Amino acid sequence: MTNSEFPNDESPMQRAICSFVIRISAFVILAPAAAFGHGAEFLSAKLTLLPDAEVLLEVTADYGGNPLIADELVAREALIDPIRLRLDENLVPLAGLSAASITQHDNWAEFAPASYLPSDTEAQPHTLITAAWRWRSEEPEIVFEMPKGKLHDVLLWTRDQTNSEAPPKWMLLLAGDRSKAIAVHWPPWWQRWQTVMASSVFVLVLGYFVSRNFTLRQRTL
Repeated sequence: MTNSEFPNDESPMQRAICSFVIRISAFVILAPAAAFGHGAEFLSAKLTLLPDAEVLLEVTADYGGNPLIADELVAREALIDPIRLRLDENLVPLAGLSAASITQHDNWAEFAPASYLPSDTEAQPHTLITAAWRWRSEEPEIVFEMPKGKLHDVLLWTRDQTNSEAPPKWMLLLAGDRSKAIAVHWPPWWQRWQTVMASSVFVLVLGYFVSRNFTLRQRTL
């Protein structure tokens, strides 16, 4: 069961069954290589809400204990296009928002909600890779969508940098799912670039007419 919305024709049950069959098939194929795995069978997408409508999305894959991810190469491929941003009726790949920053580490605690940490997190080493994208939202709310046909489910969760005490909100997205709208820290109207641009144009136009009027008066004297 997910916390997401289902706008497509397929029912949630149909997509859940399809995803389950795909994951079971991958597990049967890859399980011998991950018999002692301790990872999670999803990608963890940490969305940090920053001031001035900026957002930071960090998507992490475990290629040491996830039966769906055999090695680092598969993990990197999974992070190329894990989820997309919906703008109006278009799905924008993350690569179209900013260049990705790639890091390798073993710190699950920083990149997954506490209640969803994989088992044996303290006793077992991790082999994790994280791709991060940072951009300024053009809209006061953002919506993510999982393209159909994706193998890796995504646990999307938010962290509000301006309110560290707020508990993280999360939703598990399967292929074809769309997230709920997530409000960003939209700046006040007087700080938005559109307002600044309009004000600058107004000042220039006003200055032009004042200067022109002054010049005409000088000529008539």
